[in-house]
Amino acid sequence: MNAWTFGPFVLTSSMLIIVAAIVVGYAVMRFRLQNALPAGSSYDRAFEVVLIWLLVWKLSIVLFNPQGVIDNPMTLLYYSGGSKGAWIAVLLAAGYVWYKDRKSPYKAVYIDAWLISIIAGYTTYRLLAAVVQDGHAVTNGAAVAIGIATIVLWWIREPQAGRKTMHAVFISFVIAHALLSSLAMSTWEKSAGAVAQDAEGTPVGIGIGQRAPDFELLTLDGQKVKLSDFRGKKVLINFWATWCPPCRIEMPIMQQFYSQQKDNNVVILSVDATHTELNSSIVESFVNHWGLTFPVVLDADGQVGKTYQVAAYPATYTLDENGIIRKKHQGAMDEEMLKKAIR
Repeated sequence: MNAWTFGPFVLTSSMLIIVAAIVVGYAVMRFRLQNALPAGSSYDRAFEVVLIWLLVWKLSIVLFNPQGVIDNPMTLLYYSGGSKGAWIAVLLAAGYVWYKDRKSPYKAVYIDAWLISIIAGYTTYRLLAAVVQDGHAVTNGAAVAIGIATIVLWWIREPQAGRKTMHAVFISFVIAHALLSSLAMSTWEKSAGAVAQDAEGTPVGIGIGQRAPDFELLTLDGQKVKLSDFRGKKVLINFWATWCPPCRIEMPIMQQFYSQQKDNNVVILSVDATHTELNSSIVESFVNHWGLTFPVVLDADGQVGKTYQVAAYPATYTLDENGIIRKKHQGAMDEEMLKKAIR
């Protein structure tokens, strides 16, 4: 998990990738419009759309968790409306574009530029994700190839061409990626592995689809706890520290989620970065203050955090019943994220 901490804020590689994709998409849009619009014409709707999308997505947490925002306004810094908020933001942003451009004589040109910018931005995202994050080389390579081919085919046609053509190309792009994802999950990604293997021949590592490295740590009362003790259950390994502001906001949500799911074969294994704490008494006070009932273990020398490449807190790994890593998340998680993680 590539991440950098700036005070209470965490900047992750995924955030940088998204920003880069937006920048590339915007540049492609401007270049596409440059020769299609009359001299002196300008179209800066993209800035407005990004701003509207971000504001709606971020503030939509108020719709889904108003009491949490009232109880702790800092929630607005670390949470958003999640996937539901993102779709609300997309609909409002799209509605704004339609309303502002509905009577423009260049509406077809604008639609053309928007669609190719989306394809360019998405292709950039997949390319950078393949380089920086975990992912199967064949899947990401094929996705990037499809994107580049689509952009080339799109670019050779005139922006003023009929809407049916541009819509057909865009729909074909979406279908191609859907088929690629389906094939990837059912065929070649099943064989993704690592150099190390356990006694059962399963690849061991911290990548998606690999078995999480086992470890043994002590609880606050001195009991030994091994990750493999929870084999047969879905496990959320949560790395945190008492001095971490987003961890303090996330922890009561974790406890509430655990109270609801502990009878559904779900466990939260909370790994405190004890090597960064003044002493373990602070951790004990924190646990008592929030009434945490899930297992809390102490990473006294920081070796487990290093093994899992935790660069910033909080960070969470989701494991299935066989100890296989299914998801990784950098930053605070809300209830919706936690529910999605264990599906």
